[in-house]
Amino acid sequence: MDTQQIKRVMRGRLGAPMRGAYRGIERTELTALRLTDRVRFGLPSTQERDELAARVTMIVKTFERPSVLRRGLKSMRTVFGGRIVVADDSRTPVTALGPDIEILGMPFNSGVAVGRNAALDTVKTEFVFVTDDDIVFTAASDLVAAMNYLDDNPSVDLVALTLVDLPRLRAVSRSADPLFHGAQPPLVPFGTVLGGLPVVPKTPQVYLARTESIHRVRWDERLRMVDHRDFFSRASGKIVSVQARTVWAYHLRTPFDAHYNAYREDVAADLQTLARIWSGGR
Repeated sequence: MDTQQIKRVMRGRLGAPMRGAYRGIERTELTALRLTDRVRFGLPSTQERDELAARVTMIVKTFERPSVLRRGLKSMRTVFGGRIVVADDSRTPVTALGPDIEILGMPFNSGVAVGRNAALDTVKTEFVFVTDDDIVFTAASDLVAAMNYLDDNPSVDLVALTLVDLPRLRAVSRSADPLFHGAQPPLVPFGTVLGGLPVVPKTPQVYLARTESIHRVRWDERLRMVDHRDFFSRASGKIVSVQARTVWAYHLRTPFDAHYNAYREDVAADLQTLARIWSGGR
């Protein structure tokens, strides 16, 4: 049975016990990880949190997953006390998320690129932290360390956290994924170590970056989904990205949410657009 068959079974009527077991394992793991990460890493000092809040704005893209978003925001507040901008293209955008959380209601199903660009345009701070609604932060998500790294390495534009998928406890690697043919040569050769971190062609879309640098790339609004490879392909030759191996956050997908996944997996038009763009027919 392949992955797609497993998904179909687990999403169907007979998959309820499997779904329950999956979610139970996920919750148990996350509870344990929050505790162990707190013991291992501690949390930022008041002074560090204040500096982070003054210099960083967090932008979050969400769609049709209000409970997932609220879980993510609650975890964000354990490591970040500054302004958060949520771009929501749900049919009914969320409301009343808490202090210093701004909600941008977008046209329904307008997509990731439109939402992220709209959120980016509200950022006035030196740094922007880009993330999604299904990411959970713990004491291992040391944004202060990421900020300090960028201060110490002015030639670097973007430092990414490592994503760990739950319940598999598997670190997600994006650095080896190819860029589109036609991407510009990198400013710094991939694999070069800067300040102890490797320069990579792609990272997970959970990163701290210089706001000005992200404005040089932005997201292509012709794409509703599957923007990841396109963003970093266009970023090559414009910005320098590195991957932090010892700073991480957790990725909790929603594989059984049929309503959400009907939109999430509807990417045929986007793939056609990407093929046209990167084959030279821009």
